[in-house]
Amino acid sequence: MTGLPLESIFRIAWPDLSDDEAAACRAAYRTIYDETVIPATRLFDGARETLRAIHEAGVAQATVTGKRAADCERILRGLEIEDDIDLYLGGDSVPPDRHKPAPDLVLLAMERLGAAPERTLVIGDTRTDMRMGRSAGARTIQVLWGYERAPVAEADEAVATWDALRARILRP
Repeated sequence: MTGLPLESIFRIAWPDLSDDEAAACRAAYRTIYDETVIPATRLFDGARETLRAIHEAGVAQATVTGKRAADCERILRGLEIEDDIDLYLGGDSVPPDRHKPAPDLVLLAMERLGAAPERTLVIGDTRTDMRMGRSAGARTIQVLWGYERAPVAEADEAVATWDALRARILRP
């Protein structure tokens, strides 16, 4: 379910949900998310150093998420890493029917950053992220410390540490 729009997730749990009920669930979820989840969000140990090293090496970085772009930016500002990320895209950056695993978020990021698919890595922690990256023509790297902790077949490769990820991205 990770990466799907909220209404889709709610309809998986409650298939008979009306549009109005789905909208009410979304509103309640977002209120709770704004009040409790965003303030409690923390970086994984090693994330800040990795993002800064990649930024300092001149590699453009985009964050693409199923969350709203404004929420993503708020989270990254709160974590004080917004200067290391060149572009924030959320599920609301593409048409509602083009969310993950459709390639649209990655394609938009590549377009805005001027990156070719063969020079793009999609890094994520879910099968959905890997499908999205592959469908955009990018290579995919699964990190094993997030949502899915075992390698998935959809990933081109997997890394288990921030050092390994940094080395993979910054290798000559």
